[in-house]
Amino acid sequence: MQTKFLIVCALSCNACAGLEQYVAFDAASASSTYSAGNLVGSPAFTAQQALSGGSGYWCSAGGHGKAQTVTWTGVLNSRRTALGLKIDWAYSPGEVKILTSSDGANFEEARCWQPSTRAEVAYVESVMFDAPLNVKAVTISMRVPMSWGYFGINSVALLAEPGPYMLVSGITSAVGEQCLTNAGSLGVVPEPCLEAIAAGDGREVMKFDADGQIVSMKDGLCMTLVDGDTTSGGSIQMQECSSSVESSDGRSVFATTPTGQMKMPRLGNYCLTMSGDGAARIDIASSADVSATSSSAQHMASSIVDGSSESHWASGFDPTSAVDVVLDFGAAKTIETVTIDWEQPPLAFEIQVASGGTWKSILSTVGNNLNTTKYFGPAVIGHVLRIKMTQPHPTLGKFEGHAVYAIKKVQVLATSAKMIVQDCVEASENTDARDKFFMVAVPEFDPSAARQAKNSAALLAAATGHLGSLLADLYVAMPTLASCGFVSSMAAKSRKHSSLLSNSRGLLQVKAADDASVAVAAISKKLGVDEQGLAALLSDARSALDAIPR
Repeated sequence: MQTKFLIVCALSCNACAGLEQYVAFDAASASSTYSAGNLVGSPAFTAQQALSGGSGYWCSAGGHGKAQTVTWTGVLNSRRTALGLKIDWAYSPGEVKILTSSDGANFEEARCWQPSTRAEVAYVESVMFDAPLNVKAVTISMRVPMSWGYFGINSVALLAEPGPYMLVSGITSAVGEQCLTNAGSLGVVPEPCLEAIAAGDGREVMKFDADGQIVSMKDGLCMTLVDGDTTSGGSIQMQECSSSVESSDGRSVFATTPTGQMKMPRLGNYCLTMSGDGAARIDIASSADVSATSSSAQHMASSIVDGSSESHWASGFDPTSAVDVVLDFGAAKTIETVTIDWEQPPLAFEIQVASGGTWKSILSTVGNNLNTTKYFGPAVIGHVLRIKMTQPHPTLGKFEGHAVYAIKKVQVLATSAKMIVQDCVEASENTDARDKFFMVAVPEFDPSAARQAKNSAALLAAATGHLGSLLADLYVAMPTLASCGFVSSMAAKSRKHSSLLSNSRGLLQVKAADDASVAVAAISKKLGVDEQGLAALLSDARSALDAIPR
């Protein structure tokens, strides 16, 4: 379970250097529960009612003897380093003792029996530990009932040292919650949280340091307003933490406000917010300037983005060199997904993106047998996209006996959203809560699991290439296989590689307890692996084998 929490300033300083978190417990139990004619206790007063600050509360059965001890126990899914406990009493006890456990089973005394210092029925009490403790569970022991006869708790929260978290934007988006992510050279960008998690590199996991800086768990860099310059919203990048904090102008210091804004207290009244359309991805291919290094007279490059399912672009017959299709967007865009619907697919091709005159390859293959190609990210910035086709497919790339490349449609989904700073009052005047941020705790982040998952998923990608190349050979060889005696050996090779792919895909279906396997399933798309496409590839291979006379 992921727990949303608040950041609390323990020190009233501009840098908000002392940061602590109130963390809610994930489960609770009690030794006594009020019952109104119900032997197992009334649901309205169970221990779970004290897990949040709502209208419900836990209440004991009442009628307790002076020496009788009643306990309420809260349990966390993941161990935290705790500084204390905040208790909102509904019916305060005469005496209270606190026990903590680092494993959820063995408890030790964190605070001995002490009498209540207040006479009110209900009040809020903060109990601080003598030293930070590793806590998985807490037991509140109560005795000596007061005149009201009951023990009761509205809510309990653990006061914990800062831990890793995801910074989730309040903006509403059709593609899901948006997380701030460390996108390397792209800076800090909003990305759908599920996709960021699926990347497996910790780009979405942050933490506060002692100076109030937001540190990325991906590479240890700090979120920074470049040069402390707020002109036109400035530029939010990840930079070395030491150089950022030494600048002394507060360019890397952030603090939450009661209204959910992320403020830069040393820079004045500036808050983090989002510019552009952060709630949607748009198809920038439809408005791009499209060209090709080779085109037939009847099938021009503009057909790729004309919106018609009846038209397509085609190269000249029998190309002897690489053929490029280029989409120029006119300005730099944050490209997240690319989809190519082929009319005649190439066997070998590459997708490249250019920014500032430098081309970067984002996807390439030498064994394509699919009619649709999909690139799922990670996001890249570029103003031009190029599809470089280098080898026609021996069978699927034929038209009237000639080798040819042909594309029905290209879709490029991008976002114009980026993180900026703005006057806090002005930022709050938006209509979609883009200036609001929620922190979602990530108490256990293990980058080694992500690395293991990527290594395992690499086998899946390699198996895809093997099967693709083999299937292309099989298509070419099919007319002569039956008469040349190669059927059994070719079929055996195909089955061998099909088995390799099946075994690789099996990595995605190992029991859920295997964290690496779960991560493989999550990041397969991020590696450019289309599972539906792989299923189609296997189906084609089986069909091709079945078509050979035995």
